[in-house]
Order: sequence, then C-alpha cells, then structure tokens
Amino acid sequence: MNSKLKYTDYIAHYKTDAELNDYFTTDKFEEQTIRRRYQEFCHLYRIKKNDRILEIGSGGGQALEFLGKYDITYLPLDISLKNLKRIKELSSLKIFPTAGDAYQLPFTDSSFDLVILSEVLEHLDNPAQALKEIKRILKKDSVLIVSVPYKEKIKYQICIHCNKPTPTNAHLHSFDEVKLKHFIEEAGLIPVKYSLACNKAANRLHFNLLCKKLPFVLWKLFDRLFNLIIPKVSYLILIAKK
Repeated sequence: MNSKLKYTDYIAHYKTDAELNDYFTTDKFEEQTIRRRYQEFCHLYRIKKNDRILEIGSGGGQALEFLGKYDITYLPLDISLKNLKRIKELSSLKIFPTAGDAYQLPFTDSSFDLVILSEVLEHLDNPAQALKEIKRILKKDSVLIVSVPYKEKIKYQICIHCNKPTPTNAHLHSFDEVKLKHFIEEAGLIPVKYSLACNKAANRLHFNLLCKKLPFVLWKLFDRLFNLIIPKVSYLILIAKK
C-alpha cells in the first residue's frame, strides 16, 4: 500500500489518541510481552548509577517497573499531557515528565546517556528526522535502544472522514534488520547489536502468561527456541551508539 502516507497534524492525532486509549490498562497477554520487552532492554544495556535516561513515547509508563530500582534520572516524554500526568501520579519515584515530540526534543545537545524509543518509530512519517534529533541529544558513546514491530504486514481500513486508506494502529512503516539499520546509519548512529524478541506463537499458546515468573535468562532461551521452530517474531530490538 502507499508507503508515503503522512499525518496532516500528528500532534492533534496523538493528543486525541491519548484521550481515547488507555495506555495504563493492558490485557494479560500484552502485559507480559511489554514486560519481557523492557527486561530485554535492561539486559542489552547495563544501567549505571546517575544515568540520564529519556524515553520518547513513554505511553503508560511501563519502564518505571524496571528503571525504578536504579539511582538514575528518568524523563518520560510524550505529546500527551494526560499520559504524563498519569505517570507522575502512579510513580513514587523522582521523575521528570516532559511534553514534547521526537522531531523537536526540548533538550540541549549531549544531554542523555540512554534514549529509549520503544514502539514509536513505526508511527513517524519521517523516522530519519527523529533519529537525527535523538543523535543530537545523546552524549558521546551513549546508547539508543529502538524497538519496532518485526516484519509487520500493515493493514489498512477506509477512513470514514476522508474515504482514503488509513493504516491500522497508525503504523506507517514495517521494519526488518536492513531497513532499521539504514535509518540508524542515515542518522549518523552506529548499530551495535540486534535482538528478536517475543514469539507470537508462544504468546498465543499462553507460554508468556504461564511462565511469567520464569527468570528472564531462561525465558529468553525458550523464546529463541520458539523463534527457531516457528519464526513469528513480535519485536526487533536494536542497540545503537553515537
């Protein structure tokens, strides 16, 4: 379908989206995939004391479950003030919610040790612009973690307002390793490591739910086995350095 679809007003879109969707309540299956995804982030990047961490598109604040045990500075960033206020209300930690968007980050150059961009890049009509802006605010040798749906087959519906095709879940891009690497390198960042996570078949078989108490390392082993037997991966995760 049309790969050049763009938002007419993405800020208005995501403010409305926050009003209509509850990012703080997920079904039991999605909850486990989100949980494992953040565990993967913490496994791939060893968080250090006093790290300054920015999460762009912080949604329901799920990162706090994993970042809260570290002595860090955490800034959740979202277009929606509603989501940011809710994150602040739910957290007893010292965090700094910030309103803004990925194209014009309200921070000085070289401000962060780690930037998390989880399930956001597929929503952006200009991923390269956002990644270049992220590079600007990363410190030298600091890290970007990107998570995107893997080889997603984007589906379309007809919009009731304009009678034109509109992508499901507002996903404008489908990514594999080659395409994501292209955007990362185009932004002047260096890809370091890939990871494929959360097998869809395992989730449908309730594996993630039944084994939610399984330590991450063991869960990851089983997830890799599922991906070898049934190659149905949910997420592509990439670590990149400035």
